[in-house]
Amino acid sequence: MSSPHPSRHKAIAVAQKASQEDQAGNYEEAIRSYQHAVKYFLHILKREPQGKDGNQKIRDKCKQYLDRVEELHEYQVNKEVLTEMPYIILV
Repeated sequence: MSSPHPSRHKAIAVAQKASQEDQAGNYEEAIRSYQHAVKYFLHILKREPQGKDGNQKIRDKCKQYLDRVEELHEYQVNKEVLTEMPYIILV
């Protein structure tokens, strides 16, 4: 039985940090951390044999992280648009 890839622990730690930042509302840092976690996981996948158990789980997690990054980007863009809009006063 092979030992876990050394980067796996780092990838998991970065993903956990991303989740914590996300929950705390620190979206810029969450985005950066999700992106770094995906890079670590993809690096792991490159080194793993094709079809190895767990590879699909890693791909699925990467997709979830990238989907969340997209959601956070959209949220930030919409928030910026709303804060830049002039206030309309209805009389």
